Amino acid sequence: MPDLKIVLLILLTILLLVYRSRSISILLIAAIVGIAVVGFRQAALNNQLIQSKVGSSVFVEGVIQSDPVFKSGKVNGSFRSPSQYSSLFKVKKIDGVKIDLPFRLKFDTKNKLQIDQMISMKVKVVKTRERKVAALVIANGEITILKQPRALFEVTSKIREDFRNLAPTTAAGALIPGLVIGDTSLQSEAFTEQMRRVGLSHLTAVSGANFALVATFLFWLLQFIVKNLKNRLRLIFLILLLFIFLVRPTPSVLRAAVMTAVVLLAKFFGEKSLGIPSLSVAITLLILLDPLQAIDLGFVLSVLATAGILLLSPFIEQKLSRYIRTDWIVQGISIPVSATVFCLPVIVLISGQLSLVTVPANILVAPVIAPITVLGFISAILSPFITTVAQLLFTIATPFAAWIVFVSELMADIPLISFNQSGVFICLFLIVFLAIIKKRILIALLILILFIGQIILSAQMWPGRNWQIVNCDVGQGDALVVNLGNSNAILIDVGPEPVKIDRCLRRLKINSIPLLILTHFHADHIGGLSAVLKNRRVGEVWISNSTEPAGSYKLTVQELSGLNVKVVSQGQEYFLPDFNAQILVVWPATILNTMPALPGDGSAANNSSVSVIIKTNKVSVFAGGDIEPAAQEEITNSGYLRKVDVLKVSHHGSAHQYLPMLDQLMPKIAIISVGINNSYGHPSGQFIDHLTSKGIQVWRTDHSGGISLATPNKIRVTGKEWWQIRWG
Repeated sequence: MPDLKIVLLILLTILLLVYRSRSISILLIAAIVGIAVVGFRQAALNNQLIQSKVGSSVFVEGVIQSDPVFKSGKVNGSFRSPSQYSSLFKVKKIDGVKIDLPFRLKFDTKNKLQIDQMISMKVKVVKTRERKVAALVIANGEITILKQPRALFEVTSKIREDFRNLAPTTAAGALIPGLVIGDTSLQSEAFTEQMRRVGLSHLTAVSGANFALVATFLFWLLQFIVKNLKNRLRLIFLILLLFIFLVRPTPSVLRAAVMTAVVLLAKFFGEKSLGIPSLSVAITLLILLDPLQAIDLGFVLSVLATAGILLLSPFIEQKLSRYIRTDWIVQGISIPVSATVFCLPVIVLISGQLSLVTVPANILVAPVIAPITVLGFISAILSPFITTVAQLLFTIATPFAAWIVFVSELMADIPLISFNQSGVFICLFLIVFLAIIKKRILIALLILILFIGQIILSAQMWPGRNWQIVNCDVGQGDALVVNLGNSNAILIDVGPEPVKIDRCLRRLKINSIPLLILTHFHADHIGGLSAVLKNRRVGEVWISNSTEPAGSYKLTVQELSGLNVKVVSQGQEYFLPDFNAQILVVWPATILNTMPALPGDGSAANNSSVSVIIKTNKVSVFAGGDIEPAAQEEITNSGYLRKVDVLKVSHHGSAHQYLPMLDQLMPKIAIISVGINNSYGHPSGQFIDHLTSKGIQVWRTDHSGGISLATPNKIRVTGKEWWQIRWG
């Protein structure tokens, strides 16, 4: 056990002996027990045998403890890692030595595994930041199934599969299994991110609300079948136990089940149910069973949301009932507001973001949750037996789910507030909270008015009415937009992920792209292509004459199927007469010579980047993808370079730059598109110093967020430094 925990245990024990107060004693005993069980659990996870195996390949046997979840490959620098399945995995043996510890398992998508299967395989052991597991293990080859799932898991897995099969191929259809049984496997990553952004993702995490709705429905239904109250409650207990396995016994599900069980027990013994004691019992039991839940974000938010509903909701209901006479409307407002207020500080502290639409979105969708849950629950139970009736019930529930999708899509375009220092928000929140408690309403209102005024002002300022160029904030990647007017733009690269580029183009109201330039085929430049092509008109697409890297090139060409794709090379000049825009291609050369390879992800692909000078009526810009010094030198000596207003710095501000190139471009502004705290050390401080020494203003997305230029003298960024708040 760590020394710090031993010291805390000793101090708390001394305090327990000194103080005789009952309440203080209870708190101290709870703290001692908590520290002890967490310490024992962490000591188990830090098993010396496991630590000695980190970085090596071992042979393991164990049981899959959660449904495998598909994880698409993430962009890591210039390349995208392969897609995998992820699951919790209880290891029973490691290289023949018996052990009983949880691991995170990742395995290839060609393997189809199920929860509760016992398997054996060779894996690589990797350190992980996930605190509830001992390590991450990655399957290297063939996986052998030693034992199939037990009957209960077989039955519930069959119900889940049959229920999924009822869903139409729409966002609403994919949402229903998530709302009813927590199965989000049909949802697209873009829609999942959209729900998270709006603040509705908790709806697909089975909670106490689901159990309460199912229990209430069963209590009402069984009164016509089972007259005896105790027998009715016993049957409800049994059905809820099966429901736990149907939705899977994750920490949040277990917390919700225990909470519901405590309430039902109180009814069973004829005692008056109290919410806070029920919640306290649930928390105590679950933390004793799994102490690391205390530091699990989902568990913490679940507890806070429940506490908010129990403590704040009655107060809000009392106030609203003076003006609104309909109970379900009052509860539809009070419950999401209460849960959100209690969770807000933790959400902001962890994510550094705040969505202003979370409360109204939850209020708008609250009325449809109950019918979806009840109809979906009956549909799921009937799906293996009476498919026609199950399909009918699913169909009836679909319009309700479509309303949630509509609300999510409607509010997804409203930007988040991002906090560079979330502590600032926490302080403001506490000041307002204390002002309300102390009945200093004027102080609270003044802070809120100033805060909201800043938000509105910031939102209106970016990108500005007459913006000419925007560098989207896409993290460690590139995406430059040149405004052609009337919702048209030239787009150079699309960033590493679909969500960020889509959000930026929506914010800029771009729905037509007469020219899309993909400078080269590294993932941080082409990863977001699917979102750009969706629901937007794309004219010509320019690509490099290099097909490296081959895998990424092949996938990109497949995505561009049916579009007008053109391979361009040095010296070609184009004019877009409808938009008064000129584009000069200054690289790559028709025949690419071998160039020096620099450290990094691939000099051959970098030095084949399509490099252009774009000139409109108001601004000119040079953009060169990831070209390195060898290619930059050839461009500088080619005679094609011209003076420009804006330089889009190549390769995210890497230290590898050919400095004489600046003397021909002579830009007033240099934009660096770069991800915060990236592993490459971009951008180079020395190169930035060289730019500023020449009187060139430097703007970088890791500091400023999205960068908008109306002219070189009018620059707006999403990273407003006032209060260190920015729009995301």
